[in-house]
Amino acid sequence: AMAPSLLEKKQQPKPKGPKAPRDIPVPKFRRGKGESERSYICRMEQEVQRVLFLTENQLQREPEKEAAAPEKSRRRKEFQNKKLEKARKKKEEKKEAMLEKSLFQDTVAFGEVVTQPPTITSRPRGRGPAEQAGRKRLLLSSRLGRSQASPASLAAPLSMARRRIVEEERARVIQAYRDMQRRKQQQREAARGSARPRRKVPR
Repeated sequence: AMAPSLLEKKQQPKPKGPKAPRDIPVPKFRRGKGESERSYICRMEQEVQRVLFLTENQLQREPEKEAAAPEKSRRRKEFQNKKLEKARKKKEEKKEAMLEKSLFQDTVAFGEVVTQPPTITSRPRGRGPAEQAGRKRLLLSSRLGRSQASPASLAAPLSMARRRIVEEERARVIQAYRDMQRRKQQQREAARGSARPRRKVPR
């Protein structure tokens, strides 16, 4: 009489009910076709954070509240997704702020800020190809200097020390340009003097 009772106990079907609140399925990851490595890592990190949050904060279900459990789970998942999205946005904003700070920090070296083109007090008599090429290069460098200077650096007021450095650099460039023009003028005059035919002295 004991054997049939034990057999009946073993053959009794187990009650099918919802899984325990802590039996959260472990997510399986697989990189999608055309998905970048960065997106794949971010997706895995978000899913792991969501599972950890649900594991730590999931409440024990009660039989009388089984009907409201799916709604609570959905709200909890939405809350967790919003929390993760907020943390991700905050992290991205912090990265962008650091990147912007690094870009606008000491990006303009000395001599790259051009306030105005150099002024020439004396004009040489003639202009050769070398002089015109030098003038074109000077204008091009001044335009490039203006385009490379960021709007933030141009709009910001220059400090007294930076203004003094810029004025000294500008004066140095103007003086170097004048010296170059003076040397070219001297070379042209020497070339003209050597090219003149010498008069023969009558005997």
